[in-house]
Amino acid sequence: MSKSAVQKLGKRLEVPGQASEEALTLLEDWLVDYDELLSAARGVVDELCDTLEWPLGVTHRLKTTDTLVQKLQRAKEKGASTNLARIQDIAGIRVSGAVTLEEQDQLRDWIIDRFERQGHSCSTKDRRIEPVVGYRAVHVIVSLDGRYVEVQLRTMGQDLWANVFERIADIFGRGIRYGEPPESGGQAVADVIESMEAISARLYELECMAYAEEGSKSDRDATMNAQQPLLAKLHEVLGYTEEIKGRLST
Repeated sequence: MSKSAVQKLGKRLEVPGQASEEALTLLEDWLVDYDELLSAARGVVDELCDTLEWPLGVTHRLKTTDTLVQKLQRAKEKGASTNLARIQDIAGIRVSGAVTLEEQDQLRDWIIDRFERQGHSCSTKDRRIEPVVGYRAVHVIVSLDGRYVEVQLRTMGQDLWANVFERIADIFGRGIRYGEPPESGGQAVADVIESMEAISARLYELECMAYAEEGSKSDRDATMNAQQPLLAKLHEVLGYTEEIKGRLST
């Protein structure tokens, strides 16, 4: 599909009730090409990670038709129509592990270098200093033949935080990821979200702990160990969230 055809398809899908079977089929066919693109990009990231002796986990995902339609319609409702052909996170790769912020930056630079040496352009989004509702990570957006693959780079704390918040959003409304109020749970869930944002801020403070001596392993380990109580707190928040869900369903 040409970019103009994809844009027109997005315009059809962003209007509630206008997502016909034909339009959805076209979207599914278009995503098949994205799946092949994602597999190729994943190979580049895997090759790099295999050369590193770092405790990294790599996963990937492709947005579903439902998720894409919801994204388009959400933007339309806010008065900011989205060009389907320009959405940057349709295909995503996630790299996470017990790394410091400095190592996260190194990983970002190496990934950019790998793709640029193959002739692809890259841009970055640093969500660490200016998080979105507490979400922190570094994103590398790779342009491959006019389409995009988003590579998310997360530290151990950033990844656990994001996974817990994702679960909260699954239960109480996906809109909370964009600052919208929860669809259910009332003040109890609002308090959970506020707690999650505070944990995110504190985790970032700990991750910013400077090495007493450059490259000191002991200070690196101290930085990692200092995060453990907050990581345990995230598990507690998740348990409390499930309790709220249980109370609402009874």
